[in-house]
Parts: sequence; structure tokens; C-alpha cells
Amino acid sequence: MAEQRSPQPRGSLAPKKLMLLVTIVQKGKGTFFSDYLQTFEANMQICVVGTGTARADLVEFLGLKDNKRSVIFSVVREDKLDAILTALEEHFDTVNRGTGIAFAIPFSSVIGKLSYGFLSNERRMAKGDE
Repeated sequence: MAEQRSPQPRGSLAPKKLMLLVTIVQKGKGTFFSDYLQTFEANMQICVVGTGTARADLVEFLGLKDNKRSVIFSVVREDKLDAILTALEEHFDTVNRGTGIAFAIPFSSVIGKLSYGFLSNERRMAKGDE
């Protein structure tokens, strides 16, 4: 008779939670910031061009004079998020003339142990490590 597995308690499978980091910078700066985020072990990133449609007063308040931007979607570990946001804030001030927006959204789940291992940069999750 086959051995039955008991279900794992929720949250016990992922030792490090993942976040979707959204970074919005001036158009043309996406590659620079994407490369910079890679130093924080962001294994999966997508950079797209965005065009804003916010009210003029909000755009001015955020310091986004041009309506064309680079939007970077990065998957990062929650334990690295504070360091990433602090570093981005410093780079926004020095590289991007004080402009840029970054925020994070938590993942509720990831399907597959190998996918999680890749996204979280957990080398011990490699195939065959059970």
C-alpha cells in the first residue's frame, strides 16, 4: 500500500517569502536600475516602457515631468526588501535626480518547488534535493 503524505501546514514550505517589487524610473534608466537590482539577487525581472496618465499636479509632486517611464517588475526576497528600498532611495537621489517610485506587493503563493527555488535564489532547492 502506498504511503500517504499528510498535508504540510500553510507557510511551512517557503522559508523566505517573495515580493513583487515595482520600480518606476525615467525612460532610459531601466537597464541601469535592473542591473543594480540584480546585485540583490533578483533572479527574475521584466522591464517595460510605461506611459503615465496621472493628473498634472500628481505628476509634478512625484517629480515625473516626462510621461514616458521604464517600469521594472522584479521578484525579490522579503528579507532583502528593506535593503533594496533604502538603496533605491539613495540611487533615486543621486542617479535619477530625485525621481523614481518603488513599492512591493507580497506573493501569496508560488507553484512548484523548483520555481520557488529559482525565484528566491535558494540553491538548496535544486532538483534532487529533497
